[in-house]
Amino acid sequence: MKTKMEKVNAASPDERTLERAAGLIMKGEVVVCPTDSGYAFSANALDTRAIAKVFYLKGRASSNPVHVAVHSVEEAEKYAHLNDAARYLADHYLPGALTLVLPKKDTIPVALVAGLDTVGIRIPDNRVIQRLAEITGKPLTATSANISGRPATYSIDEVTAQLGENLELVAMVLDQGPLKVREVSTIVDLSVTPPQLIRQGRISWLEVRETLMMFEKSKEKKPE
Repeated sequence: MKTKMEKVNAASPDERTLERAAGLIMKGEVVVCPTDSGYAFSANALDTRAIAKVFYLKGRASSNPVHVAVHSVEEAEKYAHLNDAARYLADHYLPGALTLVLPKKDTIPVALVAGLDTVGIRIPDNRVIQRLAEITGKPLTATSANISGRPATYSIDEVTAQLGENLELVAMVLDQGPLKVREVSTIVDLSVTPPQLIRQGRISWLEVRETLMMFEKSKEKKPE
């Protein structure tokens, strides 16, 4: 299969291009697309065959879960159980570089989350992947388009250099040009009490904790 290469405008991506990419995703294909923290492998996170392609492309261990991107908090509610703290953090930081780990709903395949009962969900601050999620109406895999253990990719040249011949397994590449080199998203586990930091990223854990403290204080002020 010949990989389709398409340029996209960050601020106003062409809808016809996005619809073609979304159509490929709905057929079980993998698309490389930009996010707010590098290029990512985007596939239908509800399709076990598409998930397997993503794991193969990355050389990722099946014991390592993959997080998903959605376009809204309302959409996230279809795939995970959001508590009030999760909604509060989402209001403050999403779209943005924060991944919320939450109890998953049964619609999420076991293969995606390595058999865990949680799923990591984020809303990237990038118009392209947001629209892909919106057009498909599906959660999309949001794992970086690199080989496991190697650096994240911020340009299509870096993607092609890492994938080599396996680039042929990607149906389409959406090229937004060189992306800003940024830290990965911060991952917070909200399935436990108190919430726990899984990975420090662009948003500091101190800032997240302070926001959670604000949330707790706001609850105290509410009338019984």
